[in-house]
Amino acid sequence: MPGRSFDALQRSLARGEVQPVYYFYGDEELLKDEAVRRITELAVEDATREFNLDRRRAPELSADQFRSLVETPPMLAPRRCVVLSEVECLQQKRTKQQSLRTAVAAYVGRPLPETVLVLLQSAGTKPDPGLERASGAVEFELLEPARVLKWILHHAKQGGVAIEDDAARHLQEAVGDDLAQLAAEVAKLAGAAQGRPVTVADVTALVGVRHGETVGDFVDAVTTRRFPEAAAMVPRLLASPGTSGVRLVSSLATAFVGLALARAHLEAGDSGAAAKDRVFRAIQAARPFGLRNWTEEAAGWVRDASRWSTQELDAGLAALLKADARLKSTTVSDEEGVVTEVVLSLGVGAGAAA
Repeated sequence: MPGRSFDALQRSLARGEVQPVYYFYGDEELLKDEAVRRITELAVEDATREFNLDRRRAPELSADQFRSLVETPPMLAPRRCVVLSEVECLQQKRTKQQSLRTAVAAYVGRPLPETVLVLLQSAGTKPDPGLERASGAVEFELLEPARVLKWILHHAKQGGVAIEDDAARHLQEAVGDDLAQLAAEVAKLAGAAQGRPVTVADVTALVGVRHGETVGDFVDAVTTRRFPEAAAMVPRLLASPGTSGVRLVSSLATAFVGLALARAHLEAGDSGAAAKDRVFRAIQAARPFGLRNWTEEAAGWVRDASRWSTQELDAGLAALLKADARLKSTTVSDEEGVVTEVVLSLGVGAGAAA
């Protein structure tokens, strides 16, 4: 059974509702942290938090220690809260972990009303079916790009920072969708702006990426066959925070897969609108990291697919795979050279649009 959505959790917490047990899993770690912070604020009073909030790592606990934590009554308050991280260890077959799993399962089945238990599973691990069924499970999926933009604006507002819509959009395009990195950049922008609204110029000055020269613009330059222009962006992009050669190459590879998919649908007889809809649904199902607005990406791939032949797309993907392997090698020393070389190679022998 899939967990509740993040949106449902947000609505519940906004109403001041707190459940006795939560189980959080998925890949968006910063949103998990924010949810835990909100739950602890609602569940435990500031004055008694030192006594009534315990944060522990599951791999360090025995079954008896866990029972002691959750069964300890609150001190001078109606509730206490226990936050248990790395609960993916409960899926291990070791005797200690299985004993702890039995204790957790028994407690989750009959939780105490005066204790709030939050079970946190690390990103990149499979959810525990038993915990999903028996507790307030919430899946924290990576946010789609349109929601990342809304998160930037909301996060800035929560921190007392006014940021213009265009500035938030440029920040996302320059830094990507890593919420932790975005939060760090928003904090820097707050200091630089000194109380005034953050502008595109502020973002450009901070991250070193000019408007029109983001990773998305770089990918667009390649997909529209403006190879020298794309190559000229590489040095500046690599100097910006959160951008690496691997990110640039993987972004191109994602775009080439999208172009190939769009071209296949068009060659099968789909209209442009039908192809765009099919490509959008493929993006929605796969949720590839690092894309911009999914609707705009789907439209762009369909628009640019006719510029490439199937053979060029296959050869391009092979070249990008090789470049990715080179960049991940411990011996590579010229990241800029590898990316520039593969970009220019995509245009070698390019003929007229297919």
